Parts: sequence; C-alpha cells; structure tokens
Amino acid sequence: MSTVTLTGNICIRGGRLQTISPTYYWFYESVLPITNDSNVPLQLRVYSPPGDSLLQDDTIVRVFGRIFAPPSSKILMDVTSIVPYPGDPASDNYEENIPNGTSVAIWGVGAVVNNAEYGADSKTRLFDLAVSDYV
Repeated sequence: MSTVTLTGNICIRGGRLQTISPTYYWFYESVLPITNDSNVPLQLRVYSPPGDSLLQDDTIVRVFGRIFAPPSSKILMDVTSIVPYPGDPASDNYEENIPNGTSVAIWGVGAVVNNAEYGADSKTRLFDLAVSDYV
C-alpha cells in the first residue's frame, strides 16, 4: 500500500465495472488540478459490492484513498471512501450544491531525494519524494 494519501472533491466520468475474481471494482477517470494551470490524469479504483450502481459522468465526489504516481503516467488511486454529492450532474445548477473551499489535499511519508527548487511563483518549493510502492 502506498504511503501517499489524497482527499478532496473531484469530478469523475467514464465508469466501468471490472471483476478481479471474486471482487468487483468500479474504475473512474478524473484529473487533478495542479498549481501551474495544468491537470494530471487520475484513475480511481472503488471496491463495489455486487449489484452496486455506476455513478453518472460529471458527478462530483468527496474521496479519500491511497495514491501511486508513477513518472509520466496517470495517478492511480485506491479509494477507501467515496461520497457523491446529491443532485443531477447534467443540471445547470448542480455545482451550486457543492461547498466552496473543498480543494484536494495530498500528504505522504517518504524521503526527499533532491534539493528543493522554487516554482514559477518564487514562493512554492518543489522536490521529489520517494515513497513505498503501490500494491
């Protein structure tokens, strides 16, 4: 299991059911916003009891889980908790029911493997962190 944890509100889409005998998982696609106005692809794996239903595209969910971020690839998330916000994602006023200020938070335990560099804003410090493998 990874020692990097993510929590926050994200918008999901492209749900598909996959059976990894005898367990069922829903897989969803999303993106994580990054400070430099870019996004990183994110794939969520959600345990599903048999008969559980698919969440609609563009549903906003509150998630908590462990992540693995391989270089130059999408981030993989093993979701521990997923709570969809109520309402119809196709509705024009769906996002009005989502609380403000619920951004994504990521924290991890590991070893810093290089010297810190400053980001484009000259305030943010960037460094690589080596953490345990994703299982």
